[in-house]
Amino acid sequence: MKKKSAIIVMVVIALVVLCLPTEVLAAQADEMVPVVVSVPESWGAPHLWAWADDGTNAFAAWPGEEMEALEDGWYYAYVPSFVQNVIVNANNDTEAPVQTEGIVVEAGKPVWITVGEDLTATASYEPQNTTEIPAYVERFVVHAYVPLSWKTANLWAWSAPDGTNAFDAWPGLLLTEGEDGWFTGKAPTFINSIIISGNDGEVQTEDVSVEPKELWITVYEDLTYDLSYEDPNKAVEDITVRAKVPDDWADPCCWAWSAPDGTNAFASWPGEAFTQEDGWYVITVPGWINSVIVNANEGSVQTSDLSVEPGKDVWVVVTDAENAAVTYEEPTDAPTPPEGGEPTGSDEPSAPTQPDNTQQNDPAEPSGGTEKSTGNTGLIIGIAAAAVAVVGGGTAVVVSKKKKK
Repeated sequence: MKKKSAIIVMVVIALVVLCLPTEVLAAQADEMVPVVVSVPESWGAPHLWAWADDGTNAFAAWPGEEMEALEDGWYYAYVPSFVQNVIVNANNDTEAPVQTEGIVVEAGKPVWITVGEDLTATASYEPQNTTEIPAYVERFVVHAYVPLSWKTANLWAWSAPDGTNAFDAWPGLLLTEGEDGWFTGKAPTFINSIIISGNDGEVQTEDVSVEPKELWITVYEDLTYDLSYEDPNKAVEDITVRAKVPDDWADPCCWAWSAPDGTNAFASWPGEAFTQEDGWYVITVPGWINSVIVNANEGSVQTSDLSVEPGKDVWVVVTDAENAAVTYEEPTDAPTPPEGGEPTGSDEPSAPTQPDNTQQNDPAEPSGGTEKSTGNTGLIIGIAAAAVAVVGGGTAVVVSKKKKK
């Protein structure tokens, strides 16, 4: 009888879970937790980069989420509960960006991190500030391209017809200008209407109805506008990357991104697997990418960052991890990869390459790379092997080396 009762209870529980709305289950899976940070006074506009041990990133592109200021000198940002590693960085719009090493944190727990002038970081799971952390509000990015005569750009946003405003007072959120000339900011997902204004609200668009998802709006001198939900700078056709690799490179994959903004084509390292076609390893990637890495053996062996021209099919012939040739026409003397993608050499995969950690201020630097970029390219993948020693009331974090993919 007890056995039957237990079975009935299990069935009821299963039915309840299955009947839960999809958005409820998603909310539970994507629970957000705060990371609260104190940085040196010389650090401007601190950002947070975050990822899981398996390489899944919390944010789409480096330098990650801009942190919001609290009243007592601390900053905060929310991350998904799966996050196990973070990097605090700042001064990214200057010639002297700064960043910590990867900091190991406990997944799903609010954490307070103190960063020293020497870039060392101490983490604690006990509150270190007195200001209450605002509740998490889901937001989306608004990009605005405005006339050159506008010295500043602001975002005003609200929900129609009830009139609930996203910001306290006109002209609303001051947008941040990027190197590409676009101004950006974030609005809560409950809004459905925006106004883009310039010069502290002296000029403005009409009311613009929008969907609560990332958007690009171009404003002209006569205050007319174009609205798009796809990046106009990346509206190009997909391209094909073809590669040939050494015989002992098993199951090769492609990692691809846009430099220097760091937008990745794939969600996590080592990227997507090639397929075989006409003697080449082949993959289709977005046409806006301008950088690739060919890797194999589950990402343990890789090329350096390879610069490619956006919108062009590319052929990559890899001699070894340090040497790869890039062409835009099929080379006639390229070696033929083994059938089935299996290595013909040793059955054991090669050991992971050790990253060069000397480039503290350039998270885009590849491990063993020979090309240096002027911006932050690619993705920072942290190796979560770190030792954590409890010291006093806090936790002294001995960070692991970060591996640049």
